[in-house]
Amino acid sequence: MKRYVNPIAVCLWLVLVGIASAFHKPTYAQDPVPPADTEELRAQYEQWRQDFKTWGRWGTGDSKGASNLITPEKVASAAALVEHGIVVSLAPPVPQVVAADVNENGLFRRTTNRIHDGGTTDTYSVSYHGLTVAHMDAFCHFFENGEMYNGVPVEGNLNPEEGCKQGSIMSFRDGIATRAVLYDIAQLKGVDWVEPGTPITRADLEAWEEMSGVRAGPGDVVLLYIGRWKQREAEGAWRDQVSGFYADTLPWVHERMPAFLGHDFNIDWNPRPGWEGMRNPIHIALLNWMGVGIVECLDLEEAVATARELNRYEFMITFAPLPVEGGTGSPLNPLAIF
Repeated sequence: MKRYVNPIAVCLWLVLVGIASAFHKPTYAQDPVPPADTEELRAQYEQWRQDFKTWGRWGTGDSKGASNLITPEKVASAAALVEHGIVVSLAPPVPQVVAADVNENGLFRRTTNRIHDGGTTDTYSVSYHGLTVAHMDAFCHFFENGEMYNGVPVEGNLNPEEGCKQGSIMSFRDGIATRAVLYDIAQLKGVDWVEPGTPITRADLEAWEEMSGVRAGPGDVVLLYIGRWKQREAEGAWRDQVSGFYADTLPWVHERMPAFLGHDFNIDWNPRPGWEGMRNPIHIALLNWMGVGIVECLDLEEAVATARELNRYEFMITFAPLPVEGGTGSPLNPLAIF
């Protein structure tokens, strides 16, 4: 029996496909070429696995890492940065529609429960690790060679029922309040946004410090701005191509020892030609060797606008995770306070 194909339905499908394609950035026309320093950096990266480890620096049972550098004095000095009383959220609205950077698992599902005469309730569900929900990573999120940060063995400390026994998000349940330093790379390069796939190098970070007059130090939160959300609004969502921290920034992180690196996308640069077989080099270095935390997918647009208006690129930042026993991280709504 012949099947009837509705031509209107076919045309509609083709139109929808065309619209969807228009909101995805094109994939690479050809394989990207490795930067000239790739081979040297790969060799140095292997040495940095040992040179940059902070295991045992704050005790063999420590699971806070560089956040130990946020002392009471550090918090007080961060609070002293507040001059205008301006409070800005650093989190985008949670995604409730599938997009190029939001897969089905990454949707934030809000279910409104039965509505009564006097009110209602709802249920939230999300797999927040990914490219869109503002979140922080716990140290047990990434591990290698069977070990988490500070040499904690994966075996016996991680299972599906209990999650992470050590190195979980509970280590940060008291929250973070410290100095944030904004690295406005879009302004540095004189663009509205940095093109996806552009590595942000140590030279970029230091050039911004020279231009702005501020520089990150121990216990700070580094906020890298590339204009991700501004570009997403103008051109649509994309994934895979990320203007993130390049490998040569790792010695800079080791020297400055911030408590966290933050970004408005994933912190690892991508694509990474010449780094095949190496998963998320920046994630591994921070979460496994150095004990430096990660906060990702932040919406820095309003904070950047405020910082530019005030010409102030350091301010107080505060955030706290949901206290989930065994959690590998948590969604966040960080606040910048000027």
